[in-house]
Amino acid sequence: MGGRSALILVFFSLAFVPALSGCAGEELPFGLTSELVARADRASPLAFATDGRLFFGEQYTGTIRVVQANGELQAEPFAQLEVATAAAPDWGLTGLAVDPDFERNHFVYAFYTEPTADAQIGAPAIVRFTERNGRGEDVTAISIDFPETDPEHAGFNANGRAGFGSDGFLYLSVGDYDIFSGAPQRIRGLAEPLGKLLRIDVASGTAAEGNPFLSDPSADQRTFAYGFREPFSFTFHPETGAIYGTDNTPINCEELNIIEAGGDYSWPVGEFPFADCGAGGQKPGVYYFARTNMKPADFLSFVEVSGLAFVQGTVYESMGDSLLVCETIRADAASNGELRRVGLSGPELDQVSSDDLITKGCKGDLAVSPDGIIYYTTDTEIRRLVPGQEDVVPPPPRS
Repeated sequence: MGGRSALILVFFSLAFVPALSGCAGEELPFGLTSELVARADRASPLAFATDGRLFFGEQYTGTIRVVQANGELQAEPFAQLEVATAAAPDWGLTGLAVDPDFERNHFVYAFYTEPTADAQIGAPAIVRFTERNGRGEDVTAISIDFPETDPEHAGFNANGRAGFGSDGFLYLSVGDYDIFSGAPQRIRGLAEPLGKLLRIDVASGTAAEGNPFLSDPSADQRTFAYGFREPFSFTFHPETGAIYGTDNTPINCEELNIIEAGGDYSWPVGEFPFADCGAGGQKPGVYYFARTNMKPADFLSFVEVSGLAFVQGTVYESMGDSLLVCETIRADAASNGELRRVGLSGPELDQVSSDDLITKGCKGDLAVSPDGIIYYTTDTEIRRLVPGQEDVVPPPPRS
């Protein structure tokens, strides 16, 4: 793997942890019920296969496990990655994606921080497993062409999420390595993947056909959009295919963006620490998140969105078509996070008409099963939202 070998193991010895998907659940707004699916150690990320199996990664251990379509946790892990964490929140196993053609090829992709000889340095990498009888085999490096992190900024803002678009290409979010004050040209420039959303062809691991900077020989041609600090969370609208993604700063003005090919999303120009969240002059966010009783431009108002997923009214009649958001920090830095419902409106679905609390405790990722059910994670559990009744009155919007 280009001189940065990843130790890929398959565990035989981890104890079975029973799934509890049939237990009594917590009653929530919109008539929803939250049910425990399985216990896990910071299960972020999540990814469903078309056969109903849920693949999930434990961010800090590098373990990949499987919940069967019947709700039972597979006794043996799918695979094990050696990951760098540097005792900080952003590194580790952060992205999983199941190939759109999984029924034929059984491919599963993992995006993680690969360790180096120096514990304060890591490097993003994405590898592919072939699933055979619930185990990950034939490990193949898909793309390891990422710069090593800066030892002065260990643990922050490296590899993010991974997900396939309706175009069949794999999208990867990469942070700015937390070096914006010392080397902003590395983020603003197109030569490196820092602060970018990438789009690759998994058959070759190189830039996808139609990427916006293919004609620029100086650019990292995998780049789809740029100008981000932490663009980790993104999802695709189930009907339009539009990419909705978030980006946050260390202080305020955490964004919800609709990400377009070739788009410049401002970081680190203009967004920080100005009170005007749209001061950068590039593409503004369609919405700005903030903690309870704070405004987006307020000092320390950021909420650290870690997961996004669309729900459809055909499954969740009481919520209707809407965007669910996992906010890791809500009331303060010690909070357990919240799962919220964001209602989108306007002909381009680029306006936010509501922002409602669903439940507390969301810290990690969100995923939608093939039958449309939302799964979310806490620090220690994977849970799912059981749809409610059509006539349930929603809660009032937040203040």
